Amino acid sequence: MRVLVVGTIPPPGGAAAARLGAVAAGLAAEGHHVEVLSPDERSAAHHHARLSGILLAVELARRARHFDALVLAIAPGLPLGPDVGRAARALTLGALGAACLGFEEVTIRFASPIPIPGGVGGRASSGLWARAASIVVECEEDREQLLAVPGCAPERVHVEPVASVASLAEAHDRSWPSTTDDDLRDRVQALVRDRAARSRGVDLAGRSLAARGTDDAGDPFAGPTPRSTAPRVADLLRVVAARLGRELRARVASARTGSS
Repeated sequence: MRVLVVGTIPPPGGAAAARLGAVAAGLAAEGHHVEVLSPDERSAAHHHARLSGILLAVELARRARHFDALVLAIAPGLPLGPDVGRAARALTLGALGAACLGFEEVTIRFASPIPIPGGVGGRASSGLWARAASIVVECEEDREQLLAVPGCAPERVHVEPVASVASLAEAHDRSWPSTTDDDLRDRVQALVRDRAARSRGVDLAGRSLAARGTDDAGDPFAGPTPRSTAPRVADLLRVVAARLGRELRARVASARTGSS
């Protein structure tokens, strides 16, 4: 299946971007062709474009014929900023719902709190949520907010909690054995082997995502491709022209000196 993932993946974006990057890598590891479209030029995505407002719907409609499925991350500024008016909100969400018709399967992922100015209800937004086969939110409160929208079925709205940085650090500390443990050496070796295996799995997923993108996409987790430092043809021509000009002027000056 050809999957278009829309949103920001690392290096910018923090925890939300890391989660979206993991989703993209997981899809690629399952054998799907995955490409990432991001509004942030710093994001290590396959494609970059302006995705604010109705421009997101335009980009999705333009790319829909190349993909079977869409994973769309609704985040602050994507596609609606905090100061958007009611008319622009309705137009954007209505156009976005129409653009999603071009995909066979649509998954929408929400940051928390849900970054939709004016709330997630209303006629314009209900069509978009109804077209999503799966909607992923970060907490039960966000799920209840979506379930209040007519046509948003409970079985399609899933909660995927986000672990805080502090809790992750605590879990990391608890994973290491105490220096007073009798089987310290065996536990350390087992822990190192487990973490090495996990690192290889993440690396293979990232490489798989890169390999299944377009030929000129590059590794989506390796950052933007550096510009070529090789001299361009135009630069070489300018250098050659300048040298010929200096040589010609020197010969003219020499000829004038000899004739005088």
